[in-house]
Amino acid sequence: MSDTTVAVTVDCTCASQSKCFVSSIVSAAEQEAIPLTWLIGVQEHDPLTNASLYHREYLHRIPAWHELGLYLTFDATAGSTVERGDLIRLGKDVLKQYSIKPTAFRAAQGDLQAGDVKALEDVGILVDATPGSSSNPPEGAPRSPYHPAYDHVHEPGPSKLWVVPVAGLDEVRGYVDVGLDKLKPIIDSSRQTQSVLCLGMTDCADNGAHLRNVADYLKKRGARFVTLTQLVTELAAA
Repeated sequence: MSDTTVAVTVDCTCASQSKCFVSSIVSAAEQEAIPLTWLIGVQEHDPLTNASLYHREYLHRIPAWHELGLYLTFDATAGSTVERGDLIRLGKDVLKQYSIKPTAFRAAQGDLQAGDVKALEDVGILVDATPGSSSNPPEGAPRSPYHPAYDHVHEPGPSKLWVVPVAGLDEVRGYVDVGLDKLKPIIDSSRQTQSVLCLGMTDCADNGAHLRNVADYLKKRGARFVTLTQLVTELAAA
């Protein structure tokens, strides 16, 4: 299949790490003309630190033709749907303080629950890229973009939210961090069965060279690159 549409995301949590490689990633993205979806990390016990660091040090380096979204870590204490909904609203409000209006979302560690779907819709999130971001989704779960059920995030249903699963194969998730050699089987397998490919990466690994290699490999096979929100906007209009 030569008409693959690719969305590449960045999990932005460098405040909790010892290093950050935003500049290297941006440089590679500009060289390859790839728009990235940067998912800015917010967590309950320390909601401002990471977003503040990005606002102070990195947001001005990210080109305007990229996208900024929300990466949310749910603490173990957030057990109910109401508590999780409150955290989703908190995450949006934190980014709003820095003039970011997120429409793309990912929950850390693949931690998305059915009760989160309505809360995400209510705060204006259009697309979630959680399933497969930590491990492969359950057997039989959709691999292509879909609208989830309100009572089961791994089943199609009537919600307005789009879910775009991160590609994966044989317990290896489709993250640029692993390098092209490990990504090739994932990319090739996905391209045989679907027209959309979602890949991830983290900002705490020096992924510049990896991103260039992956982009070159995909471009030679006719792929085009979009942000997550652009992707689902195109899908809705099709």
